Amino acid sequence: MDKSRQPNKRVSLAGMHIDRTSAVPLHLQIAAHIRGCILRGVFPAGTQFLGSREIARELGCSRTVVLTAWDLLYAEGYLESTPRGSVMVASVATPHAEPPSVASPAAVPAHMSKRWQSLLAFDYETNWPSEFSPGAPDISTFPFKDWSRLLRQTWQNPREQECLDLPPEGHPRLRSEIANFLGSVRGLVCAPEEVVVTSGTSGALDFCSRMILDPGDEVWVEEPGFVEARWALTAAGAKLVPVPVDDKGLVVSEGIRRAPGARLIVVTPSHQYPLGVSMGLERRLELLDWANKNDVWVIEDDYNSEFRHQDSMIASLRSLDREGRVIYFGTFSKIMMPNLRLGYIVANRHFIDGFSKGRARIDVHTSGVGQLALAEFMREGHLLRHLRGMRRAYATRRRALIDAIATLMPDDMTVSAAVTGLHLVALFTEAMRARMSDREAAASLKQAGIHVQPLSQNFLEQPTLQGLVFGYGRLRVEDASPLLARIAACIGSGSRNASSDPAISSRTVRTIKRGRADRGA
Repeated sequence: MDKSRQPNKRVSLAGMHIDRTSAVPLHLQIAAHIRGCILRGVFPAGTQFLGSREIARELGCSRTVVLTAWDLLYAEGYLESTPRGSVMVASVATPHAEPPSVASPAAVPAHMSKRWQSLLAFDYETNWPSEFSPGAPDISTFPFKDWSRLLRQTWQNPREQECLDLPPEGHPRLRSEIANFLGSVRGLVCAPEEVVVTSGTSGALDFCSRMILDPGDEVWVEEPGFVEARWALTAAGAKLVPVPVDDKGLVVSEGIRRAPGARLIVVTPSHQYPLGVSMGLERRLELLDWANKNDVWVIEDDYNSEFRHQDSMIASLRSLDREGRVIYFGTFSKIMMPNLRLGYIVANRHFIDGFSKGRARIDVHTSGVGQLALAEFMREGHLLRHLRGMRRAYATRRRALIDAIATLMPDDMTVSAAVTGLHLVALFTEAMRARMSDREAAASLKQAGIHVQPLSQNFLEQPTLQGLVFGYGRLRVEDASPLLARIAACIGSGSRNASSDPAISSRTVRTIKRGRADRGA
């Protein structure tokens, strides 16, 4: 080996920053850091690294993580082994070359369609794994033992037909179980023939948008509203018409005024996202009456309605529909786990027939791997038992979060009264709005390692409200007060800081102790 290539000592990665809150796995972060240093010439060809155990100790991760990062760089040709088993930068690596940059939405390649460019131009920070991720469920108590058993039983000796293409509307057994589930959990009476199995809500909205809309058709969307829904509508070429939401839900009269020729309405009536208000009966009937008279489809996204934190249940819009105008969306991502990617549509049979025939030409069907196992999981009662347990747990976490906000930031934020779902909105008081916007607050908190979604990014037009959207599905009860104390220290007025006010400190301790006692709920 050429001795000129060998440095005097082996290098370490001690100065590397690892972001443990990032969705990017640690081994990919390490590989990206080394790759970037090689391309910039920081690590020239022949540079040798410390051993994997030493680097793992420096970075505070397992040796397996380091070895996995090295394996990736070996495969890409950036690293090679020395005769004594050390790891060094390969001679084929090109020094002083900058790594490729990710194009911003404003600089997308010219060959992309205008619709796709409009989709990428949305100013929105996608969901992140944190204690406050809106809609993110807790999977720590999921009955994985039963789920894995059913997966194993289903696919040990499957029928030949089950290994071939399924019907585009989904496996009949799962469609039947979904119909039974909706009847018992949501009071929504439907036949299995009115159910289609989908790859989650986003995929369902993508298909329905293309099925219903022609480019340029107007669609009512809630303002503020669910940004992910706007992405699918934009990709379908729709013209989005923001319709304001008040304390009774979507303002139908304003929608009629703004877009009387709309072809589609997308609403979250049982638990409006993000504000959490419920559409009143009078407003629901007004919406259905206008949709029926004007031949307009209504998509009802009934996300998270299984998690209600009071005894009364709000009937779905679909259950009031007598003309078949409402297309009901549901998902198992929040009840079970997001990467399951299984959801469903409930609609009239004519719509289901057209949907299924079109889908068979584009997507064929949702992956069948989990469909049969899910059907058995529901039939044996595991889903309902898990749902009941998570209702209690989420209600306790919601209460702890509300108490912490009221205790630690009473002069800065007021909490919405929503009693359903996995998130709540803390609206900024006038004094708080005078100090900073919610985007400024979210940016400041992000620097402190706390990710909270600003309410204003859910508006299409000029925001009329400022606040923060707190998810509590993954929030541990005992963490609510400490996290809110950190938030108060970062963005609060300081007049009610837990560290300086003994009364608040004692209340915080009581909240934490109560949370620990309730944690098993």
